[in-house]
Amino acid sequence: MGQKEIHQEIESARTSDGWDLRVFHYLPEGNDVIRFPVILCHGLAANKNSCDFGEPGTMEWERYSLAAFLSQQRSVSEPVFDVWVPELRGGGQPSFDPRVNPERYRWCVDDYIDKDIPAIVRCVQQWYQEKKHEVPPVFWVGKSMGGMIAYAYGQTKEGQKNLKGVVTIGAPVVFGKSSIFLEFITRITPRNISIPIRIMEIVEKSSELASHFKRLGLNLENIDPMILQTYMHLGLSGILSSKVLSQFSLFFKHTGFCRYPQYPWMYDVFGRIPGFKKMFAPYSYTENLYRFSAPLLVIAGGQDKMAPKTDMLYVKNHVGSTDVTYLEFSKEAGYRTDYGHLDLNLGLYAREDVYPKIYEWLQAHGKEM
Repeated sequence: MGQKEIHQEIESARTSDGWDLRVFHYLPEGNDVIRFPVILCHGLAANKNSCDFGEPGTMEWERYSLAAFLSQQRSVSEPVFDVWVPELRGGGQPSFDPRVNPERYRWCVDDYIDKDIPAIVRCVQQWYQEKKHEVPPVFWVGKSMGGMIAYAYGQTKEGQKNLKGVVTIGAPVVFGKSSIFLEFITRITPRNISIPIRIMEIVEKSSELASHFKRLGLNLENIDPMILQTYMHLGLSGILSSKVLSQFSLFFKHTGFCRYPQYPWMYDVFGRIPGFKKMFAPYSYTENLYRFSAPLLVIAGGQDKMAPKTDMLYVKNHVGSTDVTYLEFSKEAGYRTDYGHLDLNLGLYAREDVYPKIYEWLQAHGKEM
């Protein structure tokens, strides 16, 4: 299988607590390049293969990688994007050995928001400062949790300043219809301790969990079985703090996206009692979604069981953005099939259905000054 030469750099984004995050940078081909950089961020327990599947230059990469679709010129009349693909802490090559530095593996979702996103954005903007003598805002394209943390970052002053626009792919902030995923999460989440875990190893050891993951994670009719097998082996190979899963359990139990509570067990017990909730409830990203004001493209799958379209519509109707576009990829909406969760970016028809819509939205918003 032949490969063509791809111009790629690997940068390092240093977080405030000492993690060195890998950021893959695809230098765009051609002279017509959209001015604003595009950051593609993976989701929970994943890595770069979520938005950048395959080895650069291969047929699989050309076919399935969103990074390839956005950064590689298809015709002289179509501009391309400067694409950056980060890996959140634990998602790629570990900065630390969990056996030597176990304390490093006690992070939660808040650390992605407070430390990883600022480091990634700073890395991109510093490159622009050095190479082009400007510091532009960025586009953030987030798959699943990668979109959730963009909603949270966009509620901060820093996020409001740095985000040119956001595209979320199956990224909820409410979880009323997702109880089936709660069962999956709670079955693999240790209690009372925070330890490094590998989702891939857990799933591979249990055929029941693997089948469960596939049933709720995608439309099996809309994915090449070999691509799915490869993704589950490579795309879920990182190390994850169990505290992240504990926080997700809280999201599902309380049907909202919030910071990790100071007293999680008290929040568990009293969080649903009106008189006590305010005493123990942490900051809610769901309730403060009106603070998110960046232009937004919300992408939903018609058969997405991890992020049902009703939850995606909640985002559309509650963000503070004045520029919001909602796209549902389903037969009812005129597309080839009803998309699940993973197949929104790894599906048989994602390159024909989903990727062009992302490209068109970014192109339209990239022309704005």
